[in-house]
Amino acid sequence: MNEERYQRQMVLPDFGEAGQERLLTAKVCVVGAGGLGVPVLQYLTAMGVGTIGLVDADVVSLSNLHRQVLYAPEDIGQPKVEVAKRKLEIQNPNVSFQVFNQMLSVENASVILQGFDVVVDCTDAIDVRYAINDACVALGIPFVYGALYRHEGQVSVFNFKGSPTYRDAFPDDTVKVENCNEIGVLGVLPGIIGMYQALETVKILTGFGESLAGKLLVIDAAKMEHHVFHLTKKSIPPSRSKAMKNDIITWQAVRQLDPSKYHFLDVREPIVFQSRHDALFENVPMKNLTEFVPSKPNVVLVCQMGVTTVQAARLLQGRHPNLQIFHVKGGYNAL
Repeated sequence: MNEERYQRQMVLPDFGEAGQERLLTAKVCVVGAGGLGVPVLQYLTAMGVGTIGLVDADVVSLSNLHRQVLYAPEDIGQPKVEVAKRKLEIQNPNVSFQVFNQMLSVENASVILQGFDVVVDCTDAIDVRYAINDACVALGIPFVYGALYRHEGQVSVFNFKGSPTYRDAFPDDTVKVENCNEIGVLGVLPGIIGMYQALETVKILTGFGESLAGKLLVIDAAKMEHHVFHLTKKSIPPSRSKAMKNDIITWQAVRQLDPSKYHFLDVREPIVFQSRHDALFENVPMKNLTEFVPSKPNVVLVCQMGVTTVQAARLLQGRHPNLQIFHVKGGYNAL
């Protein structure tokens, strides 16, 4: 061990030499070498994680450079994993890298992830996230989740010491989630979320601090607001209606509901709500849900993509356990 290199973190009393030794012998697989993957790779490499796997089939493009700060103009057209490996080896020659110049999928996930201690999800494809989740559950590997949407970022730790899995938090695997190419991303945001992911990875490997297992951290970078939602292994209770399945309701089924028995809540930000909304729904943004007092036995939630409403449902359920809660499948993207 090069003690001088890691001295500033080893002097921390709750990290110490033992924590550094755990990092040096650890194996971490980073799926995605883009906006989230770059800061994760750079910090795990700098901190001395012994073996790092890089999984990505993409090549460097000009549009990557505003946020993927590991790459430079002369790298355009080259495979990201090869460029990243070359530069990271210069950053810390003591780290070993395993390169997988391919897209992770249901077919190869278990083969690629076998033998790693932690998997870090730095993708922007929801089908890949489910493949990561299912392989990690089968192999008994915790994985660190990160996601971006416009000015918002999310971080969590799944499948760690009995904590919920990604499917517990996001049970609807048919939802289409737009990626950064479609909706845009502020250059600095992936760096912020990626560093949170790197921190959570280090916590898992060393036992330092308290991880986000069982919790979802949501960061609104535009307002610099942080919200933590508690997750459970049990998904939202099954629906009592034939028109509804697993508490995910379609727009067609929404039209058949009796407004006298249901609250219809749109949890998007007001500016988004004003640009387009359904007349049935009242705008109650996520940050205001803690103040919501139901006067009807049922609530129907809607957001843009059908993802944020999962967290909204859990928040309401924790405060109002007898409330029957549904969320609109696919949100406004499905309308």
